[in-house]
Amino acid sequence: MTAQTPYPIVFIPGASSDEASWAAQTAYFEGSRAVNLVTFDDIGAMADAVLATAPAEFTVCGTSMGGYVALDVLKKAKGRVKSAILCNTSARADTPERQRQRQMEVNAGEEAYREARKDDTHYNAFISEKSSHDKSLIARLRAISQRVGYAGFSRHQKACANRAESLSYLSQIDMPVLVLGGGEDTLIPNELQAEIKNGIRGAQLVIIPETGHITNMEDPAAMNAAIEKFLRAA
Repeated sequence: MTAQTPYPIVFIPGASSDEASWAAQTAYFEGSRAVNLVTFDDIGAMADAVLATAPAEFTVCGTSMGGYVALDVLKKAKGRVKSAILCNTSARADTPERQRQRQMEVNAGEEAYREARKDDTHYNAFISEKSSHDKSLIARLRAISQRVGYAGFSRHQKACANRAESLSYLSQIDMPVLVLGGGEDTLIPNELQAEIKNGIRGAQLVIIPETGHITNMEDPAAMNAAIEKFLRAA
């Protein structure tokens, strides 16, 4: 079964991820596509790449780092984006502490990157307690991290660390917006998604329970249903 939408959806993955993370969504929403931004190390350049390949008019949907990219797309799209879905993301810039943490993870090196991701418990930071028992999900996350590799991880950490804040831009957004979050997201807590919702006139907020930071992969059915309901109303 597939669902039709008023405009094609362009899905943008999070950091250390690729288009496969959106497989359940691109299979469900007719005419949708997901982009691969593994070779980029700058949020603005990522947004430019999205706009260069997107349809003339579209809905943008980004998660985590993809949400940072989606917000930059909105700043540059000049009316091409008809609605936006911002998932498990924040409009804030990195704090100096978070920037240092990212650099420490990069400085640990490629071997440490590979070894950490061999351990199932590494993924607990990104998923809910329920999902931590899902061996199939963890295997898919591990496969994505292996494809992206240390080089892609390093580029994305740089992009996230250097991103501009978008809080001051939220009040300028004039289109239907859905903000989605995972009820157990500890990386970007629900109050940061609520902050986006409160900053955009008319925005909606949906929190999906028993999911963490990768709601789109943990509960794709609930994610798809929320997006479909939003787009039908929009």
